[in-house]
Amino acid sequence: MARRKKREGQSLHKVLGVPALFSTAYGNVGSSIYYALGVVAASALGLTPVVFMLTGLLFVTTAFSYAEATAMFPEAGGSSSFARHTFNEFVSFGAGWALMLDYIITMAISAFFVPTYLAAFWPTLKIWPYSSIGGIAVIVFLVVVNVIGIKEAARINVILAVLDLGTQVLLAIVGVLVFVSPKILFTQIHLGVAPTWHQLIYGISIGTVAYTGIETISNMAEEASEPGRDVPRAVKYVLAAVLGVYFAISIVSLSAMTVHYNVLPVDPATKKTLAVPVQPAPGKLAETGPWVLKSDPRQDVYVAVDTRDTRALKTAVVKATGPIYRQDGRWVTKIWGTQLGSVYMADPLQGIVQNLPGDLGWMRAILAPWIAVLAATILLIGTNAGIIGSSRLAYSMASHRQLPPFLGRVHPKRYTPYVAIILFGVIAAALVAPGSISALADLYAFGAMISFTVAHVSVVALRFKMPDAERPWRTPINIPFRGTSLPVLAVLGGLGTTTVWVVVVMTHATGRAVGLSWMAVGLALYVVYRKVKGYSLTRTVERVYVPPSMQEDVDYDQILVPITGTWVSDEMMVLACQLATEKGSSIDGLYVIEVPLNLPLDAHLVNERAKAERVLKAAATIADQFKVKFTPHVVTARQAGRAIVDTAAERRSQVIVLGTTRKRRIGNLVFGRTTDFVLDHAPCEVLLNLTPRGYPIEGSGAVEQAGRQEPPAAESARGGRGVEQ
Repeated sequence: MARRKKREGQSLHKVLGVPALFSTAYGNVGSSIYYALGVVAASALGLTPVVFMLTGLLFVTTAFSYAEATAMFPEAGGSSSFARHTFNEFVSFGAGWALMLDYIITMAISAFFVPTYLAAFWPTLKIWPYSSIGGIAVIVFLVVVNVIGIKEAARINVILAVLDLGTQVLLAIVGVLVFVSPKILFTQIHLGVAPTWHQLIYGISIGTVAYTGIETISNMAEEASEPGRDVPRAVKYVLAAVLGVYFAISIVSLSAMTVHYNVLPVDPATKKTLAVPVQPAPGKLAETGPWVLKSDPRQDVYVAVDTRDTRALKTAVVKATGPIYRQDGRWVTKIWGTQLGSVYMADPLQGIVQNLPGDLGWMRAILAPWIAVLAATILLIGTNAGIIGSSRLAYSMASHRQLPPFLGRVHPKRYTPYVAIILFGVIAAALVAPGSISALADLYAFGAMISFTVAHVSVVALRFKMPDAERPWRTPINIPFRGTSLPVLAVLGGLGTTTVWVVVVMTHATGRAVGLSWMAVGLALYVVYRKVKGYSLTRTVERVYVPPSMQEDVDYDQILVPITGTWVSDEMMVLACQLATEKGSSIDGLYVIEVPLNLPLDAHLVNERAKAERVLKAAATIADQFKVKFTPHVVTARQAGRAIVDTAAERRSQVIVLGTTRKRRIGNLVFGRTTDFVLDHAPCEVLLNLTPRGYPIEGSGAVEQAGRQEPPAAESARGGRGVEQ
């Protein structure tokens, strides 16, 4: 039986339950801790756990809004889909375009951190430009994989999610037992100084990067067996796991890598620090640290270090955040930091392992390579999720005529949206090239807050626009208001995400410049495209419905071609080669020698054997021209039909390609004895080509073939098809 394969972009099988939804979503959201922890700690310092809890509350409201809206509209697209049902096509495009930026940043930031974790084996990968080269290589590899169309296995995602969660829980338990002390956690908080109020606000805005991937469940809703029940339940499990792990890991990290300060020289005119030479700590590497001051090797370095030249390491130049005063005849200032946000910014979970006490060295030796491999694998999947998400979203937006159709163009053989995959992969690689972690985080916060705000507003607006619509699940805490119920969490969430977006625009220069440019270019493209095509800017263009019977591709891996040496059977060999070339199939060529009843089956039929060899040799030549795998078979039998059926069963053929000439019907025989038997008894599908009477007879089985010409009538019947060279 032929394989039926769902074509890319068509409706999907509804087979996913809560475990699959949870594991896939946690694999994406939970992977964020491998990079978000260090990024947030660099700004929030001792208040990092508090920042994770505050942004976690925002995440809770957002997840609940996504759950309610997705249960109502179980379709891919996330906030873009919600906006289409709630407002109009213009708002939907804005949300979708912002979401596209999120997917691209997810792709870029996940890929960038893959080589930094593998630096446990190759330390050079942790420094620029090698970290960026490694990240770009990851993107290129996954772009090629996705264009080819190799699918990731859902079971592997489940296993990796379980290993990921298990490893994080293990680190949290060990860390709590070894490091955590309430006194240490509280004494390293100097609110207004370390962190400053500006750093805290910046840290909260950047903390949203910890929750990348919440759109995953929404985009998988079409594949959920019961989205109204399973999606909200999976969201709740993801919330519990993510919030618990993030809080535990963050307090363990700050207990292992506490907040301290370095006194650094400063230029009073610019209020920027001067670079100070540093060197690796005893037994450590220049590429990975930790480092100590070169002038005082007893003093650990807690601030960021410029590692671009490992032969001349020095502290990074930063703006003073505290008082500037004179000490030993020079102007200095205190710069607060933690090695979690400097040394281990690019691999924060390795920081916990590397700071385990000496008597747990055996555990460090096991966990260090394990976390390196696991983190790189999880981040690889996170990168792939960004590629799949961006390409699927581009296909959806192109289908709704929000983007030019070429962005949703599907490969004619691979059935993958290759244009979108390549285009957005190139953009992600360009963002990875500079090697700026903070810039990537800025951009994610910009796009995510737009998408999240649209989701919140959509949930609130739908309560008034469609008050009686079926809602399989509602966000908790609702109050009566003007004849409907007002979702309090969606209102609070919308206010929160809007506030964070304003903070990002006001304080994040990169997010403001690139993010606003991205939105401006997208909106301009949308307006120009819709105007040129004559589409309304706000009305939805109806998608063409494709019935289920036309949504699957038919693939034949094993093709059986009965060959007799006639013109018709030769043509069937060519047709089979054309099918095999397109699908990468294999062909079995079968020549049946029918032995008369008056002869034994093993009779030496010299002429028939010679003809079989000649015919199969010609068939093999054609297969070689098409570069198709061909296996010849010669069978002796009393009846050709029975031999064809038996061979098809033995070779597990998925289709028999058979040709015959129209004959006068005799009794119950419609096409002839052999063809009728095959049609009635074949263990697989049969492709039958019925040619008209008067069709040429002699083919590769003829002894004399020189100068063979095809009659015009035959050429017309064949549609002009011939052997491709």
